[in-house]
Formats: sequence, C-alpha cells, structure tokens
Amino acid sequence: MNELREGIAEIAAATNDAERAAALLRCSLSLLMTCEFTLRNRFMLTGFHEGIAYLDAELLALRTPRDAEGGIVNSMAVDVGRGRMRNVAAGLPASRMEAP
Repeated sequence: MNELREGIAEIAAATNDAERAAALLRCSLSLLMTCEFTLRNRFMLTGFHEGIAYLDAELLALRTPRDAEGGIVNSMAVDVGRGRMRNVAAGLPASRMEAP
C-alpha cells in the first residue's frame, strides 16, 4: 500500500537530471497535479531546479482559466518549459544559450 505511483517511482529511481527530466516528461498532467508536493520534495532534495520550474509552468497553465476559444492562456511558458526538459533529458543544458 505504500508503493509509489509509477511516474513518481521512476523519478525517485533516477540517478541524474537527464533521467529525472525524461521521467517527468512522461508523467501525466493528472499525476503532476495530484502529486505536486511529492514531486517538489523530490526535486528540492536532488537540486533539480529545472524540474520545479517546469512543474510550475505546467500547473499554472492547468489552473489558469482558458481563453474564450478554450485555449491555454500562457501556452508559451509551457512550450518553453517542455523544450528545456527535453534538452535536459538529452543531456544538454536546459537552455541552448548556457555553456555545457
């Protein structure tokens, strides 16, 4: 009964930021919302600040009322966050402008 959910278990088993980022990108948005504080704790303990920033962007978009057409109001922040996570998952700096 004390088993971790699949996505959380993957993140907990990760040994570096690239593995954490890849696991985080595979998590459902529902898991991000329901396990927000568990994820934050895991990322704080490992110093994975990019993971916290990504989580913030996704959750802000999910919690913000949508526009008149039903679109996400701040989709650019989510797109940037996902791009940064893909870079980290590939072993690159979060921003291509950072030194490796």
